[in-house]
Amino acid sequence: MLKQEVTRICDRTWCISEFRLVNTFLVEGEEKAAMIDTGCGLGNIREIASSITSRPLSVLLTHSHSDHVGGIYEFKDCPIYMSSRDTDEKIFGMETDNTFRRMYVETRGKAWFPGHEEELLSLIPEEEPDCSFDFADIDDGSFIDLGHRVLECILSPGHTKGSICYLDKTTRILFSGDTVNNSIILARQPADGTALIERYRKTLQKLWNREKEFDALAIGHGSAPIDKDIIYDYLCLCNGLLDGSLKGRYEERGFRRGDVARLGKAELWYQCDN
Repeated sequence: MLKQEVTRICDRTWCISEFRLVNTFLVEGEEKAAMIDTGCGLGNIREIASSITSRPLSVLLTHSHSDHVGGIYEFKDCPIYMSSRDTDEKIFGMETDNTFRRMYVETRGKAWFPGHEEELLSLIPEEEPDCSFDFADIDDGSFIDLGHRVLECILSPGHTKGSICYLDKTTRILFSGDTVNNSIILARQPADGTALIERYRKTLQKLWNREKEFDALAIGHGSAPIDKDIIYDYLCLCNGLLDGSLKGRYEERGFRRGDVARLGKAELWYQCDN
């Protein structure tokens, strides 16, 4: 039977990989613990979290895309925190439901967990879970106190309007969700406008201005943690796209279709259709 992969990445901090499709993180303080994101909702991440910590759980969402809130039905008895700017965000219009989970497994499973597509599909809940949830609004400069471990919320628009990074100065880790990742998607804009690239560039500059406060990124997809220098690569890439010194090209790769540019470790799908 497939199980989520659990990796201790530093003191009282674990990455729970939802079958290599998406990362969630369990962060433990002396009084409380927090789940950063909840995955797609395959298998039972709550069970894994409860096997690691007995402290009361909260949920901190980096953004409201379905691959990060799809397991929220397992945590509805917990306090949930999210930016209200992300209330209506969806991945290319898709709801958080079993149709999405099936699409996600069928398009991403081959790339990230090859040979296990049927097993992954069998982990989709038999009955449609209720993924509606109430949440406490957080914003730039909000703090989540877990007891001698405080996470600072940093508003990071780009991938979504209300994306939030969580800075843990205790371990010097920035939990970046899909704000900074090995490959970032920005949706195609009307007339291929650059306003969204500019918004994302401002976020990257904001994070890089604080780079002395953290050493590594706990990212939403792929192996974590990774080195913080990828932020600078994305910043240079966005600057190049905006000043015309860099130009990407249209590609179709796996589940991605759109205009993509690369620089150093950064890969930005900056006009993405799918």
